[in-house]
Amino acid sequence: MTKWVVLLRGINVGGRNKLPMAGLRDICQALWPESQPRTYIASGNLIIEAAGDASVIATDLGAAIKEVHGLDVPVLAIAARPFRAAVARCPFAPPEGKGVHGVFCFVAPVVDTAKRDALMVAGEGLVQDSTTLWLHTPQGISKSKLGEKLGQVIGHVPTTARNLNTLHKLVEMLDE
Repeated sequence: MTKWVVLLRGINVGGRNKLPMAGLRDICQALWPESQPRTYIASGNLIIEAAGDASVIATDLGAAIKEVHGLDVPVLAIAARPFRAAVARCPFAPPEGKGVHGVFCFVAPVVDTAKRDALMVAGEGLVQDSTTLWLHTPQGISKSKLGEKLGQVIGHVPTTARNLNTLHKLVEMLDE
């Protein structure tokens, strides 16, 4: 059995794609009876234990969410060891974790450096680490042109992002 961090994209955002975390845990329990599902905040952060590979876990969970709740939600499953390693490699050490986002890509992106450089302002940064992008927006992601237009910079690769505070909490949960 492997511990997994499972990230759902775009749920409970702005009143759309409502998915109660208790319902998500129930689905996981039905799919993987020994999974011990735990969620963190209502934005689709999940820790489970399950056998299988990442693509099967993501596909099975996405299909079950659609069947039970009628939501077509992109799901990304990352095994505990590579998740911890990715978070440990974060190239930014801000005083507050909300200024750094780990952007987890469903496929490896290609960063258009010219677009990145045109959108980036002083103090911001975007670093690629395999299928994870690290986005540093010290003035806040909502004020960042780079954050707003990241899809153009990486060729509209599907992603799901979490701030560094959330990523550290998920690592803590893996260690519990």
